[in-house]
Amino acid sequence: MKNFIFQSFLMMLIVILTFSFTSCDEPDSRPKNTTALDEQAHTENNQRTLLQNQPLPTITWSMERDNLIKLKKLQNDRTVNFFMYVFIEGIQQPIGYYQVNKVSSVNSQLSNPQQIINTRSYEHGFNSNVIESPSEDGSYGTNGDAVFGFTPEDICIETNMKFICATVPLHFANPVNRLAIITTDEAKQMLENTKNVMNKK
Repeated sequence: MKNFIFQSFLMMLIVILTFSFTSCDEPDSRPKNTTALDEQAHTENNQRTLLQNQPLPTITWSMERDNLIKLKKLQNDRTVNFFMYVFIEGIQQPIGYYQVNKVSSVNSQLSNPQQIINTRSYEHGFNSNVIESPSEDGSYGTNGDAVFGFTPEDICIETNMKFICATVPLHFANPVNRLAIITTDEAKQMLENTKNVMNKK
């Protein structure tokens, strides 16, 4: 009986060892994903060669910065007005124009649109997370794809139409009417009410 048990154990041990050696000798059949690494190395080498053969120029004067500086000066000068021509998409002739002090996005905020909060968990300890900040009216989210500005009379205009802005009037095939003009006493009173709201501290 003992001899039978010993022989059975010996046979089992031989089978296990044979399987182990066979597994070690067989090559790994899983695919090696090296193409991404090869492409990355090729891209880096190619870019290095291009940088050596065509080095970046040293620019002593930036026209881009010059344009931005001029634009910011214009947009922040109260004596400057822009002629804002609004279009219906697909139609060449504008439906009219506004005179505005500056074209601003309805999604601009006076305060930071994001907040950093610190959280603590047993697994990760202290973490800093960025969350959306409410706008000045206490709501969240964007206000859509639109712009706004104020006319010389302080009329607030907002639009999501296509537009062109220029510092002088533009010429088109047909005359273009100026929009947002005060023509009635009722409109004058409305404008005074809005001015009072805007000037309120």
